[in-house]
Formats: sequence, structure tokens, C-alpha cells
Amino acid sequence: MSSFQLEFIQPPQPATLRNFTTHLSYDRGSNAVAYPCGKSAFIRFLDDSKAVIQFSGHGSSNVSVVKFSPIQGSQYLCSGDDAGRVIVWGWSRDRDTGSFETAVKAEFQVLAGPITDVSWDFEGKRLCVVGEGRDKFGVFISWDSGNSLGEVSGHSQRINACHFKQSRPMRCVTVGDDGSVVFYQGPPFKFAASDRTHHDQGKFVRDVQFSPGSGDFAVTVGSDRRIVCLDGKTGEFIKYIEDENEEIKGGFFAISWIDESRFVTASADATVRLWSVKDSKFLGKWFIPGDALANQQVGVVATKNEQIISLSLDGTLNFLKIGEESPVKFLRGHNKGITALTVNPLISGSYDGRIVNWATSPETMREDHSNLVVAIDNSEPPKYASVSWDDTLKVLSETKYKFEGQPKVSSSANNGGIIAVATDSDYLLIMNSYTGEVLQKKQLSEPASAIDIRGGLVAVGLERTNTIEVFKTSDLAVNYKLPAALRATPSCVSISATGSYLAAGDVMGKIILYDLKTKDIKTTRWAYHTSRINSIAWMPAKSEGDDEDLVATASLDTNIFIYSVKRPMKTIKCLNAHKDGVNVALWENSQTLVSCGADACIKRWNISVE
Repeated sequence: MSSFQLEFIQPPQPATLRNFTTHLSYDRGSNAVAYPCGKSAFIRFLDDSKAVIQFSGHGSSNVSVVKFSPIQGSQYLCSGDDAGRVIVWGWSRDRDTGSFETAVKAEFQVLAGPITDVSWDFEGKRLCVVGEGRDKFGVFISWDSGNSLGEVSGHSQRINACHFKQSRPMRCVTVGDDGSVVFYQGPPFKFAASDRTHHDQGKFVRDVQFSPGSGDFAVTVGSDRRIVCLDGKTGEFIKYIEDENEEIKGGFFAISWIDESRFVTASADATVRLWSVKDSKFLGKWFIPGDALANQQVGVVATKNEQIISLSLDGTLNFLKIGEESPVKFLRGHNKGITALTVNPLISGSYDGRIVNWATSPETMREDHSNLVVAIDNSEPPKYASVSWDDTLKVLSETKYKFEGQPKVSSSANNGGIIAVATDSDYLLIMNSYTGEVLQKKQLSEPASAIDIRGGLVAVGLERTNTIEVFKTSDLAVNYKLPAALRATPSCVSISATGSYLAAGDVMGKIILYDLKTKDIKTTRWAYHTSRINSIAWMPAKSEGDDEDLVATASLDTNIFIYSVKRPMKTIKCLNAHKDGVNVALWENSQTLVSCGADACIKRWNISVE
């Protein structure tokens, strides 16, 4: 019996967008935070860093908001996407294996544009869903049937946030880009009052929340740097909350209540502030040091024990505690698809140019490049070298080589500081990763679409003839082409550790295994993938002298397969490993595989082979 057992090495960070709020949600019962990233919704348990739930039921749409049901122990959430759809779903945990399962409870198409926020009523029965649309900007619905429970009106532009009062009498409030704050009473919910004067006209009101418990207050914040306090039952203006001794240098993005008298705000000046609503006093603040733009605070949520989690524009989660002047800890990582990966030590790069070194404590996140990271060399830790579509080879942030053409594909030997690069000007370069010295250079006969370097050999997939050409790294003049061409454009090639075999995959999902000693085809039966092959990795030998046998392959079809050289028809399958495709899969050792993909996740698979 063979099996894959999943362990999250690193879930992605929340998705952010400049000038927009990212709404975070917290569940006290499970001590977990929920947020959107890409086409998935994530639950991250704060007591167990490895416990992560990924819900990918939104198909091809980007998830824009995730909110927990307020009912303790319900394990229900509602998520909305940029196609105007909401899904109510639940999660459960297998007591024996510890694995998580998700199940869709209800699904509705409610708007004709992106959903920006969702709020549950305190009974866990009703939803307010707001965002953009052609004929309406929000709805009130029953979560189980989708039946209308009223009308969202009073806005002329996109609605940014909504919130139900968590007690009777039932109220709801919405705020939007038109500077309006609108109150509703129900059910069924209908327009009750609006405030269009206390936030500056032409400015965005970005977030709103009723105070917990009795809901005596509703507080709104916006880009005009104002905090407006309204009566929670009537919507009437009470006061501005401000302190003449505290200068606000950036617009507000989010608000979250700690208790009935205190709340925190997140703003564009990289600061989270603590306020008293009854005394209208500023009580303290936390400044997030670093790049001013990257550290704009675009989301915030209060958790238990007077702890606060804020979200920076670069996706970093900042953990704050009342009584502590500085952040307690940071959680950093990717929130865009990961395109390059190394193991031992673990380093990853994404298509936005970000590189994270997970081997350092705490993890080191750097914006080394301005474009997709093609390859990483980790052979001289703690240093690493990287090649990017911004036409550079860098060691950390220092440019060591500027390419004449864009590096289309690249591969690192990862044991000798040597890297191979094929550019869009059809040059093949063998380089020292850490000095940028070009050791060998050759004009290829046609464009390259795949490359691998290992053990004194470099293999190149040629995209016009679909053939594989093998070169000697010390002298690129010594080369030969493998006799049989692939059926489609080569997308990945991989040389085994001993140089005995070469596996080549194409854009149609088919893989040919070549015997490099005889130059013949070993097998063409590795054909279970249905889309582009992105990665091929040979399992390291368990002991010296073992024959090379198992090969892990990763594809755009979201699946990881393990093929056997000795038994070509034997296959171990891991289906739906990463939403929207697996980009890299590498063996960490003979029992574990590490993978990354377009969902910005890094996962470890414990593999049992019998």
C-alpha cells in the first residue's frame, strides 16, 4: 500500500490590494484566523502552526473575503469571490488521522461584481453581502435558502464593508466609496437612516463595526483619517473620536473591537492604534517598522487575551499585545504563486520577485527581484543566488550578472555553485552562481523550453523540434541529441543523480524516460498527467549503491505522481495537490516530498511506499 500524508510547511499569507481593505476574521472557539488568498480561502489555527484548512470551492474565481459564523462550535464559514458568488461551507477534522475535510453547505450568485465583505447576524441565520454590481451593491439573504431578507439601498458606489449588530433590536450598517454610512432595521431589512456628512465627501469609508454585546455604538473609519462614532440603534451621529496629541498620517483601512469600550484601527501610516470609545481617548499604538508602503496596515482583528493581529500590505501578519510596545512576532511568506523552490535549506521564490528563506529564524523575506523568480541556488547557505525574469542573477539583493536577453529557463546544480541559463536570445550559459562569472556560453540551434544541469551534464529541451540535446558542462562543444523526439514541446527535463537516466516531460503531460548510457528510450508509459509537466525529481537513494527507481512528477493538472523505473506501470497518485497547478516538487529525503504551486502554498508530503 502506498500513500501521501499532507503537512503544511507554510500556508500563504492573506491577499492584499493597494488602497483596499482586506477583512480578517477570527473564531474564538478554535483560536483561528480566516482570510482569502488567490482562489482559495484559508483557516490558520494559531495554537498549531501546521494545522491549516484550504477551501478551494470557488473554482476559477479569486476569493475576496472569508468570515466565520458567530455561533460557537458551528464550524461554518461564508466566503465571497470576485465573480459575485458566496459559498457557505463547513469544516471537520478526522479524529484518527487529524486531516481536515471541507463541505459546501450552500452556494449563491448574489452580485454582478466582486464581493468586498460579508457579515453574519448574531443568530447565524442571515447574511449581509456587499460589493460592486450593476443593479445593486448588496443583498440580505438567508444562508441556507438564499431567500431575500430585505434590500441594500442608499449607496451610489461600491460598498466596502457591512456589519450586523450582534444583539436585538437587529440592525445592520454599510459603508462605501460614496462616503455614505447607511443603517438598516429588520428583518426584513430596509433603509432606516444614513449619514453623508461626517466623513469628507470624495473620500472612501472603508470599514465599520458595531460594538460587541449591546451594540450601543457603530464606529466607521475611512481614507479621510476620521473615526466617526454613531448611535448603534438609530444611526445618529454622536461624536468624532480623536486626540489632538496624536497625529494621524495615513487613512484608516480597518477597525476591530477588543471589548465594549475599546477598539483598534489599522491605517496607511504603518500604525495600529488603540482607542477608548466612551472617553474618546487615544490609548496607545504599535508602529510596524520597515518600508512605508509595504507596511501600510490594511487589516486588523482582535483575538482573545487582548491580542491583536494586523495585516501589512506585503501580506505580513503582525501579532500585537496590549501592554507590549513592539509586535510580539511576525508571520511572513508568499501571497502569489511560488515558481522556484530549493530544499535543505528550504528557500522559495514567487512570480512577484519575492524570496523567502525559511531556514532562518524568524524567516527572512526579501523583495530581491521585480519579476518572476526562475531558479534558486542554495549551495552556500545562508547565502543564495537567484535568477529572475528581470534579467538578473543576484546573490541576496546584489546583482552579479545582467543578462542580454530574458532568462527563459534555468536550473541549478545546487551542490557546486553552478547554474545553467537559457535566454530568449537562444544562448546557453553555464555560470558561477555566486560570482556571476560565465564559464561557458553557446548559441543554441533553436529556442530552449526546458533545462537541467547535474553531474557534469546539462540537458536542454528544444521547442521547435521537440528534441533533447545533452551537453558536457565543461565543454559545450561536446554534445549529442537523444534519438526520439517528444510528441509536444518539452516543458521539463531531469537528469538522474548518477547520470544514467534522463526524464523529459512535455506540455501535454507525457513523459519519456531515456537511458543516457545506451541513448535509447527506456519507457514511454509515464503518461498519466493531463497537462504541462512543470517538475521532475529523482528520489535520493536510501543507501549507497541503491539503483535509481522512483521519480516524482508535478503538473499544471494539480497532481503529483510518483513513477517507477523498474515497474513503469506502477504509479502513486496525489491528486489535487495544489490549486491551479503544481510548479515544483522536490525530494527532501527518501521519505518526504516538498511541493509548491500557484496557490502560494508550500506542502510536505510524507510518502509511504510498499
